[in-house]
Amino acid sequence: MNVRVMTDSGSGLTKAQAEALGMDYLPLQVTAGDSTYLDGIDLTTDRLYDMLEAGDMPSTSLPPLGIVEELAEKYEEEGVTDVMLITLSNGLSSTNSTVTAALKSHDINVHTLDLYTTLGVEWYAAQAAAQLAAAGVAPQEIVTRIAEAIEDSKGFLIPEDLDHLAKGGRLTPVAAKLGGLLKIRPILEVSKASEGKVDVWDKVRTTSKAIKKAAEHIQESLTPGKDYVFFVLDSRNPEGAALAAKGLEENGPVKILEQPLCAVIASHTGMQAVGLQYIPKIEGVEV
Repeated sequence: MNVRVMTDSGSGLTKAQAEALGMDYLPLQVTAGDSTYLDGIDLTTDRLYDMLEAGDMPSTSLPPLGIVEELAEKYEEEGVTDVMLITLSNGLSSTNSTVTAALKSHDINVHTLDLYTTLGVEWYAAQAAAQLAAAGVAPQEIVTRIAEAIEDSKGFLIPEDLDHLAKGGRLTPVAAKLGGLLKIRPILEVSKASEGKVDVWDKVRTTSKAIKKAAEHIQESLTPGKDYVFFVLDSRNPEGAALAAKGLEENGPVKILEQPLCAVIASHTGMQAVGLQYIPKIEGVEV
């Protein structure tokens, strides 16, 4: 069995970072103005943030099928028989199903699952797949271990810029304008409970209260005695990120990985957003 691991830019990895970790990479596309970029290849997170701050309203789309076909042909030449595919949730994108179909048309066995989320949890799942595959763990066992962890994972996003949610259809323009005036902040959930889609979990006055409430709920949701990895993500909101980290450590020090909100997600949440996620540690995985 010759196994490769493949992930997309929803993981927050760049192509160079993914390849350094032994993974193949699928860049989602980001369109701003008249230009379309390959996330993590010719578009950095900082550049996307600059675009958002300049008033751009980007849209996103699937990785180019040409890149998938190139990888599939490479796999055939190298005798790759199995691919571990780690992508953002099916509720957010059809990347998983599209790539799976393309690889199977080349008689490649695809081992995958719905993460029901993206961002830090996807980053961790991709790392897990790569490390466990390198250790000789069978692909289906890797899927089982990741799936078990996903069952006890969750994530929240607190956006500051409601106009981007209105553009994506999550809020009406009137609701976005009223929410901005009243400082109402939706707490968005993207997890198995929301079937991998963006859902409004709650609405709170002010960003700081929303962050604190999300952190409190996470603390209440943890299984006693189980080790977790926590993620705090933001799009140029260091104060919000610090508040989120403080909330997650309310009951004692925990392992928190702080990351920028990746370009393909920030395109929809806008600037100043803050994310909080957690997932149980997977045996044999170090980050």
